[in-house]
Amino acid sequence: MIARGLPALAFAVALLAMVLPCAAQYSEVVKGACKSDYKRFCSVYALGDPGLRKCMDKAGPSLSNGCVVALVNAGEVSYQRATQRWGHTLQKVQ
Repeated sequence: MIARGLPALAFAVALLAMVLPCAAQYSEVVKGACKSDYKRFCSVYALGDPGLRKCMDKAGPSLSNGCVVALVNAGEVSYQRATQRWGHTLQKVQ
């Protein structure tokens, strides 16, 4: 039973290492929206590995729209980075 929860725990810690200094600040929305992206692109990185953050940034152009929107809405990634550097098409909400 514990082994089933480890991937979710690993994902949460990996996301936190990627963009936030404090676990309490990372939203459940972002965790849920980016879970499959983390597994697809960066699950080879151990928790706490500095390469994890670089991996997620490198995967930016391939991240799912839902993940990118969640990251932008949470303020973890700028709209400009998502649209200009990563090439995503997002509707800007004012």
